[in-house]
Formats: sequence, structure tokens, C-alpha cells
Amino acid sequence: MASADVRYLEHAPHPLLRGAVHSCSSYEERHTASTEEHRLLPDASVDLVFHCGDARIEGRDGRLRPLPPVFVIGVRDEPARMVSRGLSRVLGVRFHPWRAAAFLEHEADLRGYCTIVGPGLRALSARVGPLLEGGESGAALGLIEGWLLAQRRVARRPAAPVEAAGLALHASHGGARVGALAGRLGVSVRQLERQFKRSAGMSPKALARLIRFSRATERLELDPDARLTALAFELGYADQAHFTREFRAFAGMSPGMYAGEVRRLWPRSEGAPGAPRSGDARA
Repeated sequence: MASADVRYLEHAPHPLLRGAVHSCSSYEERHTASTEEHRLLPDASVDLVFHCGDARIEGRDGRLRPLPPVFVIGVRDEPARMVSRGLSRVLGVRFHPWRAAAFLEHEADLRGYCTIVGPGLRALSARVGPLLEGGESGAALGLIEGWLLAQRRVARRPAAPVEAAGLALHASHGGARVGALAGRLGVSVRQLERQFKRSAGMSPKALARLIRFSRATERLELDPDARLTALAFELGYADQAHFTREFRAFAGMSPGMYAGEVRRLWPRSEGAPGAPRSGDARA
């Protein structure tokens, strides 16, 4: 999270990419002279990110390292700290996790934050970087989509049950039962879990947890004064204790603490919306 001058635009992906890409986005944030702190939260997606600016991410050893001009935010289940200064410009491509590997498997490790990329993406970044630095996000996104369309021609599609299960989990906001999905798709639970993990890098149950968590952060950002007990049941948690335990596992703080952060960073007048849905709490 950060409170700063933020401009965010979300773009529908090219029609031929819609089965694999959830969305494309451009993001610009002008920080104050003092350091801005960001908390990158786990998310039910894999993100390809092109970055221009002075930003650093904290590693597991506690050291801050500069963000590279292109990187992948892969499957992860814990938050990471990032520190930015001045103007940051970002272009992002958000993949459904069960389709990301087919596009990126030879270019990046899809586990964790800020993973190293291969020569194809580095060459693309060399062309995208000057456009991004000049504020020409539309032209830069065009280059990125062109590269993805070329990748699509050789990308392997996941097994049909994997794609159907992933879409069903998203449509149900993480509420679909894995056993029921497997039965409907004509495979055993073990088969579905094995195929899903091979394509997405996580189990269907793990994806469902992340989808519910992402939905929870969205709801709290839109309405930080929401009653947590009611929200827990709305999101499909057994009770508020279950909600708090799951939220803390992913965010490192309780839902109430997160709502307090939203109120502090994005104070709102009566009737006004809460935090901007810019994804800045996650990227």
C-alpha cells in the first residue's frame, strides 16, 4: 500500500489472449520526497511486470534490492516489502495461473516475487523501456501484446479439466468445492489436483484460498468500515476467526488492521469510495 499521486488504467487484453490473460494495466505513481512503503500481497494470478523508476524489494534475507526493468511476480503465499522513490511507471500483464506457464515457462521461474527472466523478455524489455520512460504506455503495451501473441502460437494449453476448474473457482470467488468440481469434470480429486499443480504451480484448494483473500482485500479497500463478521460469511469463511486466521496468514496482519491502514492512507469524505482500485497493494 502507498498513499501518493496514483494514475491507474486497466486495459482489456487482445481478444486472442483473453483465455490466458485476465487483464493488462498501466500504473504511474509519483511518490513524495520521503520514501514510500509498499506491501505486495499474495494474489491469485501470475504477473509479468515492466518497470521504470527507483524501487527496491526486500528479499528473504531482509536486504533491499533494486527492481529490474522486467520481472515476474509468480505464485506466492506471503507479503513482501517494497520501497519506492520519485516517479514509478509500471506496465503489467496479469495471467490466469494455469495458463502462465505455457507463455513464460522458458522465460521465468513462476514461483515467488521478482523472479529472473530469460533472453526473450530481456530483449522485449529493451524495446519497451524507452517507451515506458517516455510515458508512451499504449505503444509499449502494443509491443508486449505482440510478443505474447507470438508466444501463443507455440504455447501449450492446459488439460481441459484444469482450465474448467480454474474458471469455476474464479466465478465462485473461491467457493467451489474441489470434490464437486472433480465429479462434474469426470476426473478424480487426485487427478485434478495433480494436473492443476502441474499447470498452475499450486493446488485448486490453494488457488481458492488466494481468490477469497484477494476478494477480502478488495472489499476492505472499497469499504474499510465493513462489519467483519458479516464479511467473513459473505466471503465463504466458516466464521470471523477463520477469516482472521486466513487473512493474517497471507497479509501478515488482521483484517481489522488492514482496514485501519486503508482508512489512514485513503481518508474519505462521507459517501465517497474508499481506496482506489489500482492494485497498488499488490503490485
